[in-house]
Amino acid sequence: MSDILKKNDLIKLSIIDMTKEGLGLAKDSGQVFFVKDGIVGDIVEAVVTKVDKNVIYAKTVKILNKSKFRVEPVCNISNACGGCQLLNLDYEKQIDLKKNYVINCLKKIGKFDNICIESNLKFSVSSNLNDDKIVYNGVIKTDNLYNYRNKMQVPFAKKNGEIMYGFYAGRTHSIIEFNKCMVGFEESDKILNAIKLALLEYDISIYDEKLNTGIFREVMLRKGNTSNEVSITYIVNDKNYSKNIDLYKKFDNYVVEEYKKKYINKNQLKCTLTTSTLNINTSANNVILGNINIVLRGTGYIKDSIGDIRYHISPESFYQVNSFMTKKLYDTVVGFANFSGEENVLDLYCGIGTISLYIAKYVKSVLGIEVVEKAIENAIENAKLNSINNVSFLCKDLSKLVINEQNLPKNIEKSIKSTDFTDDIYKKIVLKNESYDTIIIDPPRKGLDDNAITFIKSIKPKKIVYVSCDPATLSRDLKLLCNDDNLYKLVNIKSIDMFPHTMHIETVILLTKK
Repeated sequence: MSDILKKNDLIKLSIIDMTKEGLGLAKDSGQVFFVKDGIVGDIVEAVVTKVDKNVIYAKTVKILNKSKFRVEPVCNISNACGGCQLLNLDYEKQIDLKKNYVINCLKKIGKFDNICIESNLKFSVSSNLNDDKIVYNGVIKTDNLYNYRNKMQVPFAKKNGEIMYGFYAGRTHSIIEFNKCMVGFEESDKILNAIKLALLEYDISIYDEKLNTGIFREVMLRKGNTSNEVSITYIVNDKNYSKNIDLYKKFDNYVVEEYKKKYINKNQLKCTLTTSTLNINTSANNVILGNINIVLRGTGYIKDSIGDIRYHISPESFYQVNSFMTKKLYDTVVGFANFSGEENVLDLYCGIGTISLYIAKYVKSVLGIEVVEKAIENAIENAKLNSINNVSFLCKDLSKLVINEQNLPKNIEKSIKSTDFTDDIYKKIVLKNESYDTIIIDPPRKGLDDNAITFIKSIKPKKIVYVSCDPATLSRDLKLLCNDDNLYKLVNIKSIDMFPHTMHIETVILLTKK
């Protein structure tokens, strides 16, 4: 078929599934098609946009027979914007697709075949520890279909001489302008509009990515849902920033006043612009944040709570973007771990200590490890804020452990050596063989590297609870922990829909030592 079809050809296709990128999946004469703007159940006329060896890419030009799962999107730029791939798909079908994606990854990548699906989301971890079945406890649905994101990263640009802001179209650096984002927190559009007015008022140039010229790159907004506090981070390409601090402070004050004007009735003001930070990024790449932060106003952090634990959140720190569902996520972690109160727990990739502090009351002690220095500072502050004394934190990069392969696997503890990993950590965790009953892992989307996997195996915990936002990298890592070395058994799986209208899904798993 790929020898026959070429770019710009038209073809009739039946969409039978969706890809992890939210594209419609179709098959015709043995050829696989990825179809933009096609959803499962559609019959479409599509135009070929690209022909690869194993797949043909196409774009829907006409819906011949509309899927029963297709709904009218609430956003008028959803097709162009790269943010919400599933906004035109019925929510129950979204959940079904995500569940199937998790299971398929575990089977195809992780090689786990004996997965038993249980529709009852209540589970008993101990009920299946002694048999071979793996229990998938389903997907916890979201409480908020819209306005659930507490964090927004929005680039600014110029179009036809006019300042605009928006999101990048999928797989491009073309900005799609919007007036209101349906998944961003409710007040974000008013704040962004106030920033646009301030840029005009102070005549601050807009960054041009192609030329690496101009000042104002983008803005990052974060909101604490329980405190209704908002932080603004202005990201600028300004090598002379130290001379312009007063200008940026005036700019920020203007933003605050313009935001207040958006609400005629001041009683409608649901959140306050509590703090602002200037971030300096003069690099000619697509990294969002630079390494220099200057607090322009306020404390440099906002407050939020998960359950009865309070947190301070700085611009650089990782924090779950859907605060409404985070408690359910962490309650799943606690449920899977099934703590007795006597455990010493290792929390890897701990961020600002959200999980460490949340589980502290259930265990004997927690040691959290994280690479971002500011996040560890926040974690220590958060422990003090909550008067929690059985949690400690270390700022180290697990991926930079140096592994001596010659000693594996006979003496795996002594095979870990690193100048980056301090003697104290090395002696405390490895050489002294301090017992950690449970390891909790919440890594970035890329998952664990080989050094981190080896480090985890060296600790030999009785249980591992892995929190993942990518079923593919999760399945890869589980294969290394379970199937390749036969050290651990996959017991329970549960997913939480933190990201409605996208193909992203958060998944928690429990491993027990064989």
